[in-house]
Amino acid sequence: MELSPDRFALSALIGRRVRDQSGRRVGRVWEVRAHRERDGAIVFDELLVGRGAMLKRLRGPGPDAHGIPWQAVTEVTADRIVVSR
Repeated sequence: MELSPDRFALSALIGRRVRDQSGRRVGRVWEVRAHRERDGAIVFDELLVGRGAMLKRLRGPGPDAHGIPWQAVTEVTADRIVVSR
């Protein structure tokens, strides 16, 4: 899944609803894990969603949150993210 070639605010993903392709609710995005390539490109690795991700964001290190690999993202809209399961 590629995002628009225009500049993109990573913070725009935080709080978005995540649904699967059948429309079932998966949760909300609380964190995004990414890494930087040698050429400077930033590559998204996974979205952290759901209650565990919210607690991790508020409390810091602790139980692992539910991660959805970025490769599972099929659509990003203004109000939601759709993932394949």
